[in-house]
Amino acid sequence: MDFDYFVEDPLLQVVFYIFIIGIILRIAFFFYSIIKSGKGKDSKPIYFLKNFIFSFFPLHKVVIKKPLYTTMRYIFHACMIVVPIWFSGHIVLWEESSFEWYWTAIPDEWADWMTILLLFLAAYFLIRRIIITNIRAVSSISDHLLIVIAALPFITGYFLTHGTLESISFFENNMLTIHILSGEAFMIVAVFLFCRTRLNIEKCITCGACDISCPTGTLEARDEGPMRIFTYSHYQCICCGACINTCPEEAAELRHEISLARFFQIASKQEIRSAKIKTCEGCGIMYVPEPQLDKISHDYSFDYTRFCPRCRKVNIGEVLLQLSPWHRQKRGERSV
Repeated sequence: MDFDYFVEDPLLQVVFYIFIIGIILRIAFFFYSIIKSGKGKDSKPIYFLKNFIFSFFPLHKVVIKKPLYTTMRYIFHACMIVVPIWFSGHIVLWEESSFEWYWTAIPDEWADWMTILLLFLAAYFLIRRIIITNIRAVSSISDHLLIVIAALPFITGYFLTHGTLESISFFENNMLTIHILSGEAFMIVAVFLFCRTRLNIEKCITCGACDISCPTGTLEARDEGPMRIFTYSHYQCICCGACINTCPEEAAELRHEISLARFFQIASKQEIRSAKIKTCEGCGIMYVPEPQLDKISHDYSFDYTRFCPRCRKVNIGEVLLQLSPWHRQKRGERSV
């Protein structure tokens, strides 16, 4: 069988059906996870509809903290959806196929400019991951590869429609096949791509603010014995960015992950963070996670952080004295 024919016909059909079935299953798994979570019981239809709509507009709360970056991501994803669906050349292929589907296309000039804009943003996101130290430190090879996979169908499509590389015989003869292959890779990745929450262990103090703010119960914190455990259900996540917006330590982040195993992980929740809970030295009850206590201890030098709130009240006068500006100033004068 001719390789070009294989890529352009049977392989494309298989990938297309995998894509459609995969998207349908993901929507079904999403609703199953939302129902199972038990949130929104008083108004389930509205709750389900709201979260389903929000799932198409990720990072809508992060815009408060990062308005420019979030807007750029919105534009990038909008171009990624509009150009493949409403480009006239693709619609002609659908019309000529066995489906015989047709819908109104956007002007070719719009498709060109949206493609160029998408490629510019892809280059920006890639360079940003490479040159900015703190972003490079948490980036993996798959993060960079994902940007390349997303950009390839657009750059090959642009070269194909404009004959940009026709002077090179290899590209002149194979650009259509390369474009279709890159589009097939893009569709397969889209099925198994998840935008999931991560908690940076070096920053997270396990305070539970993300658990309280999560609208769908995706992130849950529970105390089991001497441990506080955070679990995550990726199918419930609508990528709203509430955890990022509310985290006082900027430890929560949304990261892309390509995973076949995650696709079939429907009911179970994944443990993403855990920490020991500190025991009060006065009465012995567990009262605060150790990372949170360590954070507080950096700001206060006295010993009352080792006791629970009830035990601190035993000598509240001493606490107030330790906190007073006069006492701190006096201690500073003594240490000079």
